[in-house]
Amino acid sequence: MGRIHRYRTALSRHHRSQGFGIHSPFAFRFVLDVLRERLPYYAYDDIAQLRAAVVHAVSHHWHHPRIISAKNAKMLFRLVNFFNPPCILQVGTSYGVSTACMMAVDRSSRLWLYEPHLDRYPVVGRVLEPLLPRVECYDDPAVAVADYRRAVDAAGAQPFVLVNDLPCAEADYDHALGCVQWTIDCGGVLVMRNLSREPLMKRLWLDAQAYAQRGQTFTNEKIAIIVANPKLQREDFFLWF
Repeated sequence: MGRIHRYRTALSRHHRSQGFGIHSPFAFRFVLDVLRERLPYYAYDDIAQLRAAVVHAVSHHWHHPRIISAKNAKMLFRLVNFFNPPCILQVGTSYGVSTACMMAVDRSSRLWLYEPHLDRYPVVGRVLEPLLPRVECYDDPAVAVADYRRAVDAAGAQPFVLVNDLPCAEADYDHALGCVQWTIDCGGVLVMRNLSREPLMKRLWLDAQAYAQRGQTFTNEKIAIIVANPKLQREDFFLWF
């Protein structure tokens, strides 16, 4: 049903993605200059090389998690580059590629990573090793979120949270939802991926969208972004990116 719906809405999403019908100055700039940006960034070559190395390293495994696409890896970099958060929380990562993309923006940024299965593939350790002075890894979601909240408060920053997936599925849902609601209450930014592949991620997105009273949401129905800035009028944008 999700795929059929995406096909049915493809034309309208593509039209809106060109900026047509978007009256909010922030949303217009965000869609065209971030989500739909086609000019190269300085880190794109490094991102492509890292992803290619990971693809090669896991190619002999018959069953392995999907690797983030080059397109989405670059988009994550652009999102972090646009908002430039000093503190990032990430929930779930298969190989650390998304982590490396976000950390490539600013060498002074820090990231709190909840992923209880980091030892699944040796390549994860090689990807994260250069980042470990700035990346804290956790196997307990409650501890990860608590430490991240303290860091955000100490920095006087707005939260920036990426939820790739829920590593322990249903057991992680309440922790994730609580973190999502806190991020919205703080006027932060949320990025949620794999909506079309994982029912719990779709559920998390719908719950987050319903909870947000202010701010704007952007989705292509595979990835969703909530910019919970209370100064923004509440709007939802269905796009092609």
